[in-house]
Amino acid sequence: MRRPAAAAILLAAIMGATPADAAVGALLNGTPPAEIPPPAPPADEAAGAPAPADAAPTQAPAPEAAPAGEAAAASPVTPAVPPANGAAATSPPGGPSAADRAYGAFQQGFYLTALTRALAAAQEGSAAACALLGYLYANGLGIQQDYATAATWYQLASDRGDVGAMIELATLYANGAGVEQDRARSAALLQAALDAGATRAGYGLGLLYLAGDGVAQDLPRAAENFRAAAEAGDADASYALAAMYRDGVGVAQDDVEAARWMGRAADQGNIAAQVEYAIMVFNGTGVTADEAIAAAWFSQAARAGNPVAWNRLARLYATGRGVVQDFTQAARLNELAKDAGLNDSWLDQVLAEAESAGLLAGEADTAPADTALPAAGTAPEGGFVPPDATPEPGPG
Repeated sequence: MRRPAAAAILLAAIMGATPADAAVGALLNGTPPAEIPPPAPPADEAAGAPAPADAAPTQAPAPEAAPAGEAAAASPVTPAVPPANGAAATSPPGGPSAADRAYGAFQQGFYLTALTRALAAAQEGSAAACALLGYLYANGLGIQQDYATAATWYQLASDRGDVGAMIELATLYANGAGVEQDRARSAALLQAALDAGATRAGYGLGLLYLAGDGVAQDLPRAAENFRAAAEAGDADASYALAAMYRDGVGVAQDDVEAARWMGRAADQGNIAAQVEYAIMVFNGTGVTADEAIAAAWFSQAARAGNPVAWNRLARLYATGRGVVQDFTQAARLNELAKDAGLNDSWLDQVLAEAESAGLLAGEADTAPADTALPAAGTAPEGGFVPPDATPEPGPG
């Protein structure tokens, strides 16, 4: 389920995260779940189906450290390195069951066929078919988007024990989409799904306990729910749990645990976590310091178009920290960050001096230079190898 903007902003306020970072974990915005991207419909059915931190100046700017707090007694661990890109998508809520043929049509993008087959299966009592109908109506696939009808189908599926439908219905109640907004009802549905073994419900439930929204605020319980979802592979939950360990919110402050969960979230593709983990690795906060691996993580986030990553990577290029010094590459990244609204007067001054000294190539679109990022096979024990050894800062 998606993350509610209000809860995400509150999460940022409590944990000290930036609004931009919190936005990466925004929940319940009424769009299809990120982990369930619907396939593009074939041409014959396309018509009528709606489209679905700071590095320090001069000799070595260091990325901005995490909020102050005593370091954990445990020894730092070896940093992970960015993974290869790509992640497998999953099926819609409910998953294939008695409605296999309806799901088969859905997975091929034949939404009208899926709708017809799911209606027939739902009349025979299939909870999975009801969940699929809720998903089709909620996302306007093969039929006009209708949250109220989606809520009806999700309720029927929930009553028949479909945990995926419980989570999707909780999304609608949290947003007030098709139903009257009711965060307490949302929390109850998420708890029921969690009790039934759907650990991914833990993230949304954790946000509600963290914010005291629909339930009494309970920070330790929020951490427990984040942990349940994180251990099941939820990247946003790993990021949230890392932030709680970093700041000592709901758990004892522990830099090593913070780095472990932040690295896990980064490895799972959470862009905000990739930036924060890079800062932790650069500074050696809860993890062995390694500037080259930090640069690789900044590069990974930069590929995804993160302005903070562009800025931090530009600083590293300007100072030759973790990469081969390259003022032209630094200028290119700095322009990308500035175009996104992130200005850096210190970096502007460094690049102006470099240009005066004739150290800039003078072409904004100069091809990236080779760098000293870790190549395949050079990752530390227990780490991951980045997708390649040359950063790709983004478009342009």
